[in-house]
Amino acid sequence: MAIISTRSRYGLRLLVDLAEQGSSGPVDLHSIAERQGIPEKYLAKLVMTLRAAGFVRSVRGAGGGYILERAPENIDLLSVVEVLEGQSSLLECTAKPEACPRSANCGSRDLWAGLEKAIADYLGSRSIASVARVDSSTAPEYYI
Repeated sequence: MAIISTRSRYGLRLLVDLAEQGSSGPVDLHSIAERQGIPEKYLAKLVMTLRAAGFVRSVRGAGGGYILERAPENIDLLSVVEVLEGQSSLLECTAKPEACPRSANCGSRDLWAGLEKAIADYLGSRSIASVARVDSSTAPEYYI
């Protein structure tokens, strides 16, 4: 059973890679693809979504590539997963109780809603910085 899709896993790896490479300036997708073992074409699609959401920005020209738009400690994992997956729930009835005629009296619904909350709380409390291996003394300045 996969709760987190490849799209989110790869998107998080892309952001972690940018955080880890941050002090070296913009990073090209080809380098990330090689380090992470992710197809470059797939990364190109993900980076467009992450850029539109304000997580990364592109730098044009020689030596261009991508950098984080914000400091890695200011990007929580839940926000990234929600951008890449959309608002998701484990079951339709937890997001839309009206979808199930039993939802008002269903003990299982509370179980699934509790699990969703635990996942959201956990991902919301973790940042890209908490996953990345970054030496804070050499981390770059990030601008919003």
